[in-house]
Amino acid sequence: MSESVDAMKDDLPEWTEKAVLIYGPRKSGTTLLQNLHDGSDELVVYPSEMKLKSFICTVWGNPAEAVRTYFNHSTVIGKNFPNFSSDEYSRYVEKLCSFKINSLREVIQRDLLGVYKNINKKPTSPSFLVVKEVGGPTTSIVSFWRQLFFSGKVIMILRDPTMVTRSVILDRRRKGRKLSVREIYYQTKAPIKVLSEQLGMVNDPGIHFLLYEQLTENPEETMRQICSFIGVKYKESFSYPSIFGEKVITTTSSQKTNKVFKSNKKWHNDLSIVEKTAVFLFSKILMFKLISTKMNRMFVPYHELVAGVRNS
Repeated sequence: MSESVDAMKDDLPEWTEKAVLIYGPRKSGTTLLQNLHDGSDELVVYPSEMKLKSFICTVWGNPAEAVRTYFNHSTVIGKNFPNFSSDEYSRYVEKLCSFKINSLREVIQRDLLGVYKNINKKPTSPSFLVVKEVGGPTTSIVSFWRQLFFSGKVIMILRDPTMVTRSVILDRRRKGRKLSVREIYYQTKAPIKVLSEQLGMVNDPGIHFLLYEQLTENPEETMRQICSFIGVKYKESFSYPSIFGEKVITTTSSQKTNKVFKSNKKWHNDLSIVEKTAVFLFSKILMFKLISTKMNRMFVPYHELVAGVRNS
């Protein structure tokens, strides 16, 4: 019987109790940030998105069925990662689906334990598990995370909503799909809504905030601050993206490099006239509505937020 299957009979190690969530809107640098956390002996980093938002309204009924539903949403099964035994992990998952597990928290813990057991070059002294979530209802996701892990920490990345929208439009174009004006509206609205909810949490001591611009301009200093927040020692591996200890090109990167780079592109660069006009108008209308409502008095245009952070 493999080591990973045997592990299901063991008590969960202490590091599975200490959890860190990386969160931001889609195309805000969450994958890069996730890859930068890899390579440490103290952190076990889930190699893909966790899909927590799929379970916010889920009632944990029949245990076997619930566990199967969790793994049906998995973005790890069937993928080939460096320094990772994918086949052994898949067998571990199949065994795990036959066990009676009474909470999503335990499934996440045992999933991370299965990932850890099948890393060829394991972290030698793990202290925390690290997972990533993108988009969705920000406040609900953070609240849900804290219900699962009472002392769970959150690393919150913010990015200019118009740059997020641009990245989505260009990503879809690279995949051979052109977004309609209606789709551009929703892709413009989503990151603005996320930013609004993020700014409502700025004084939360359990959340570490960083700007995308900070990460790309000075990744070392940004990661040193994150390490201090989490409580782990900074090491050189935090300065470059990797998966299970091997340097990689971040899958969502617009450049084929394993170095952190700063782009000088503006939100309107590479967009068509229709796309530029749609993003400009939709963003102005949506931000005006947010700023003018009493419930969003903390919301400010992103360029003002960046200027405030740099002058502080």
